[in-house]
Amino acid sequence: MNASTQQTQLEGRIALVTGASSGIGRASALELARRGAKVVVAARRSEELERLVSEIAAAGGDAKAFVADVANEADIKAIVDFTVASYGRLDIAFNNAGTEGVFAPLLEQNAERFDQVFEPNVRGVFNSMRYEAEVMLRQGSGSIVNNASMGGLIGFENASVYIASKHAVVGMTKTASIEWFRRGVRVNALCPGLIETPFHHRGIWPSVEVQQAFAAGTPAGRWGSAEEMATIVAFLASDDASYVSGHALVADGGYSIA
Repeated sequence: MNASTQQTQLEGRIALVTGASSGIGRASALELARRGAKVVVAARRSEELERLVSEIAAAGGDAKAFVADVANEADIKAIVDFTVASYGRLDIAFNNAGTEGVFAPLLEQNAERFDQVFEPNVRGVFNSMRYEAEVMLRQGSGSIVNNASMGGLIGFENASVYIASKHAVVGMTKTASIEWFRRGVRVNALCPGLIETPFHHRGIWPSVEVQQAFAAGTPAGRWGSAEEMATIVAFLASDDASYVSGHALVADGGYSIA
């Protein structure tokens, strides 16, 4: 790893990243490792995780993979137990895994689609925070970052279920931060906008033309990158953000205010 001050500010920290097989999760795992953290990467796709672990190792870092589905509570507990068994503690958790579900008018949604989104996006984050915080509170320290999306703060047509799930993540983030800050554990949310990831090129973005139109409509005039989001995750996880908790940090190129 590069020994610069910026890239070693997480030296000795143990991090867990869910949804790490691609996009923001993958970029965040790489960034945390670059800054000195040892990282457990979790997702459903084993091949992608193994490639990520190899990439981190090739750069001089330390990472382990764990195949799991955050829609399954037993899997979440197993991820956290594996992290502690492997490295002895848990300092950083980025709860990134989730789904966009089916985008359609609210009256075309149903209970099955609702559950398909809320299981990973809400129950998954809820259970992740519970098991992660149990470890961190015993230590008296830790930082949890939840991926909430700008959809946790604003609305989109035909996205009622997804938007509701991300609003729930922001609400849980704020509540947990109140309960745990004095006990040494900070909880924040990242709220990305239009980001160049496989996730954001599905669902609501039906064509390249629509994608380009949305990008042109942001004050930034472009989509963001997963790497840009990763630096925010690393900031929120670090001591540089020691007085930051309960915050929903919007990184959307100005979209939500335009």
